[in-house]
Amino acid sequence: MTELKTKESTLRALERATRMPLTTAEIREQRLSFIMGSLDTDSPMTKAQVQDILAKQEGEKIRK
Repeated sequence: MTELKTKESTLRALERATRMPLTTAEIREQRLSFIMGSLDTDSPMTKAQVQDILAKQEGEKIRK
């Protein structure tokens, strides 16, 4: 079997990225992505519905 190796430049870029703080918007997008990925494929919940629930939990106005 072939031994996989990651390029050193890629590893350095990943290391730098771990030191950068996430913005509120990035955290919100990660949370949304995690929730959408956790839903069953036959779930009737839409991305917009999840966004509205998260906004409500965060005390934001809900889009209409």
